[in-house]
Amino acid sequence: MPRLHLQALGLALFCILLAVIGQTFMKLAIVRSGGMPVLEIGLGGVVRKCLEVPYIFLGFGAYGASAILWLEVLTKLDFSVAFPLVSVSYLLALFIGRFLFHENVNFYRVMGVLLICSGVFFVIRSQ
Repeated sequence: MPRLHLQALGLALFCILLAVIGQTFMKLAIVRSGGMPVLEIGLGGVVRKCLEVPYIFLGFGAYGASAILWLEVLTKLDFSVAFPLVSVSYLLALFIGRFLFHENVNFYRVMGVLLICSGVFFVIRSQ
């Protein structure tokens, strides 16, 4: 069982940040293009929208880079430690949703995310 390395933990957090950036760019693309009802517009419509809104490509690029770098994280950390770390993205998404997309972030959402993140703390401590 591999030991928890601070370098691997840092890389995991970087990957999570890249994934959140990727998702944020994709959400920006959807907001700015008026939505993307994939089942209604079909594959051709999706490709057309992707060409019209460059945020989608930025999103896929960041998300793809995250996935590739994640392979290194999985090499260095136990799966049962690495995978729960992804839930840290919920905390980032909460802030982005509130401050970039002006979503209603209430007490229950905050408490739910904090409970999840506290669970991650215990998973990391178990290593």
